[in-house]
Amino acid sequence: MNCSWRVVVFLGLVILCHSRRAKACNGGYEMIIHSIENCAGEGQIVTIDPKSTVTLMEDCKVKSKATARTVGFKTAMMDVTITKNGLPVLKETVDICANLEEASGNKEAAEIITMFGVPDHCPVAASEIRTDESQTYSLEKYKQHLLVAQGRSIIDVLVKHDKGESCFKIDMEVTSPNLIG
Repeated sequence: MNCSWRVVVFLGLVILCHSRRAKACNGGYEMIIHSIENCAGEGQIVTIDPKSTVTLMEDCKVKSKATARTVGFKTAMMDVTITKNGLPVLKETVDICANLEEASGNKEAAEIITMFGVPDHCPVAASEIRTDESQTYSLEKYKQHLLVAQGRSIIDVLVKHDKGESCFKIDMEVTSPNLIG
């Protein structure tokens, strides 16, 4: 999985979650979503329902109940900036449509796309995507990265489509378990 696709997968998991506090695997890390904002105004191309949730279970599986809507688009160039504890840690531009096409040949990416009901190619028709908690995705192989993820992060996402823009601002935090009794 290349870095660009990891960004798309990470943002997909984060954006589709709006739980305020979720217990994580690997000894009690917590993920706290302070806020998710749809920030492109009335004409936003893709919107996320603010009542969407994700649950990170103790067995390192994630399940979600989420709704995303789109008016449809043919192109999607995403600029993402992640700032952690006030310092920029990632700034990348990703062609989402090209990544969707590449992901169709990647078993892991295809599993996530299927779980979240994300279209696997562009153009994307006007639609509403809903997930329910019956499907789970294992994050077991990523749990060793929780220490690195620890801290407060602001994720700014701007997606330029052929029909307009989508914008998301996500304020999240990963806290470590209390290791001192």
